[in-house]
Amino acid sequence: MAKPSEAPDWDLRALRIFSLVARSGSITKVAIDLGVSQPAISRYLSMLEKQCGGYLFTRNGRGVGLTELGKQVQPVVEQVLASASDLNDVIAAAHGRVSGTVRIGTLPSLSNALIVPLLLRLQREYPAIHVQIVESAAGQIESWLQRREIDIGLPYRSHDALGSDEDVLLRLPSYLIGPPGDRITAARQVPFSRLDGLPLVLSRKPSSVRMMLDEMGRRNGVDIRVTVEADSGFIQKQMVVKRSGYTLLPWHFVAAEVERGELQASEIVEPSVVRIVSLMLTDRPTQAVKVVTALLREIVSESLAQLDALPPEAT
Repeated sequence: MAKPSEAPDWDLRALRIFSLVARSGSITKVAIDLGVSQPAISRYLSMLEKQCGGYLFTRNGRGVGLTELGKQVQPVVEQVLASASDLNDVIAAAHGRVSGTVRIGTLPSLSNALIVPLLLRLQREYPAIHVQIVESAAGQIESWLQRREIDIGLPYRSHDALGSDEDVLLRLPSYLIGPPGDRITAARQVPFSRLDGLPLVLSRKPSSVRMMLDEMGRRNGVDIRVTVEADSGFIQKQMVVKRSGYTLLPWHFVAAEVERGELQASEIVEPSVVRIVSLMLTDRPTQAVKVVTALLREIVSESLAQLDALPPEAT
């Protein structure tokens, strides 16, 4: 390949595409995410390789990987993109407007209580901010953050996995969820020891809540017996409705069903099972990300009563 031209004019779109392909290892995935053809992605990369005077990627069985030149180029490209993002923020702030795309990875159980109010606020107050929402389990959210595929992550964390400087957004007590008329979940509270041997419908490992329960069970001599593994909160609740097991969920995720008499909820105590929702950000938050983060905090502050309210007394 020819030597790089002197002082080339770098194309920011080509640099962004290089960054995305380098992190994902897949031209196909980047093409799908950006809504363009694979040949178009390849053309941008080819142009960048000509400017760099060498190949940046090698093909392998799983996609593409960085060459030695590509590994040298990547950190510099990331710095350039970060500087361009900072420039956009400065210009937006100077003109009194904030714009950009913010990608949020959230747990399905938080969507109604946090994400929908957030979207409504953004539509009213920051219409130039475009938000992309993806729902998944906690482990997947953390992986997305590490690969910079999202800007804000809202995963559940356990106390054992919590970093000393980690930003805690919410601490939610867990409730044992049972069917109508169930004696175990009839009272406001139920001791952790009562979970011993109960048929539970819970998420698969490495769910932080599942791993926390297993550890608490070992410490307290309680048999945490999982008969059905399902990452879907909807399936967990439906299995309880069908009287095929119990599950553990935060109050806000079952409040409507409890009010309709479809489920019962009893707070787990002695010890409590606390779900920690972390607020995890990309290492390069834009002004739009900062705005969305601030709004999330406001919504949490306003919604705490709904998020951790106690169920009414059973009659």
